[in-house]
Amino acid sequence: MKRIIGLDPGSEESGMVVIDGSTIIGAFNLSNEQFYRKVTNYLIHNDVTVVVEGLAAYSLRLTPQVISTAQFIGECLYRLKIEAGATVELVARSKVKKWCFDTFPFICNPIIEKKIEKKDQRGKDGELKKPHFFYIDDKCVTECMKYLYKISLPLPGKGYDYGLQTHSWQALAVASCFLHSGDTH
Repeated sequence: MKRIIGLDPGSEESGMVVIDGSTIIGAFNLSNEQFYRKVTNYLIHNDVTVVVEGLAAYSLRLTPQVISTAQFIGECLYRLKIEAGATVELVARSKVKKWCFDTFPFICNPIIEKKIEKKDQRGKDGELKKPHFFYIDDKCVTECMKYLYKISLPLPGKGYDYGLQTHSWQALAVASCFLHSGDTH
């Protein structure tokens, strides 16, 4: 059974999720200082790939947070490949967004259409713009993951299954995109 570890790096905190086969084993939000110890605990497996969400320069404004995130991605890649000897793959956020858009149009399109209507975004013809994957945001990705893994809304005062929250939803999406788009080796 293949193990996929998904990482959503941030400037100070990152999300991590572990999937065995198609089952979520755990989800974590970690300070960047904690990531390496936590990831290496899950590397003890006969077939594991770490999938890291990468940055695409053409889609981001260069801010201190983006620079810090890029530096942390570099540290992740180095430590995981060189120190731990792990198989590591980078998946661009745009690929994750496109995969969600193409795989779950029945979830994404209504969310995007509401966003377009609310902002009254119109094309040159005066008509409201059509849904496109570049409109996908964290909320939309989270809704896609809830559907894919049949994760229901938790009871008041309880958290989501597996410990999923904020960054770990994005880590789940990057791992799932890799797992379901046939990129696994």
